[in-house]
Amino acid sequence: MRLVTYTAAGRSGVGVRRDGAIFDAGYADMQALIADGPAGLERAEAAAEASELVAGATLCAPIRPGKILCSGINYASHADENPDAKMPEEPFFFSKLPSAVIGPGEPIRIPRETTLTDYEVELAMVIGTRGYRIPEERALEHVLGWTILHDVSARDVQFKDMQITLGKNPDTFSPIGPEIVTADELGDWSALRVSTTLNGQVMQDSATAEMLFPPARLLAFLTDLVTVEPGDVVTTGSPAGVGFFRDPPVYLKPGDVVTVSVDGIGDLTNPVEAGW
Repeated sequence: MRLVTYTAAGRSGVGVRRDGAIFDAGYADMQALIADGPAGLERAEAAAEASELVAGATLCAPIRPGKILCSGINYASHADENPDAKMPEEPFFFSKLPSAVIGPGEPIRIPRETTLTDYEVELAMVIGTRGYRIPEERALEHVLGWTILHDVSARDVQFKDMQITLGKNPDTFSPIGPEIVTADELGDWSALRVSTTLNGQVMQDSATAEMLFPPARLLAFLTDLVTVEPGDVVTTGSPAGVGFFRDPPVYLKPGDVVTVSVDGIGDLTNPVEAGW
């Protein structure tokens, strides 16, 4: 099943998307659906079967997560673009804030003229059930579905005194979408490709099989210390090709259009504008 959050005729709701059409799923927001567990998915499927097409729908971020936990340096190709990189012996995480979340088509706003704004595509897990110290072999049972997160970064802030929290979290720096694809529909996470296209030029393109630590390992490692809750988002890292390590570097600028894509989920496109 493919789940979206939409606005239409002055109201918002959760929809099921089939062949590009959206059918109302009977929930006002995605968190409510997830809170109902497996019964929520069953109710959404039944409601969509009985509902009419939602006309004039605009897609929003499919979920407003309670917390967003992002895996860094999780593709082998990092060593190709940065020979000085120290490849991790265990997963590495940082957080993004819910206040940074935007949806498809909403503008990424560069906060200052001097901001070195970079792109990073990430395959992301949407947590369906609470978990703490989850065994790796059962970790993916806690995943409701998968989506795309665009980990936009202010490199000048991030790498100045290692201000990673501020560098990752200017407003609008966490596009999510365009939908959540349930785990049963997406299938094998390792058989996908992730990519970024900037103004029509491919900047990142990699197989998810190149991850250093698979999603189940990421969740097991993370939940040894942190409880994940329904509706949380956990990402799986980004491959080589980011702007910071290019020669010369390539940064987002006002007027750009950037698309991050994952096989089986779709394309998440956002324009870029000045925020000063």
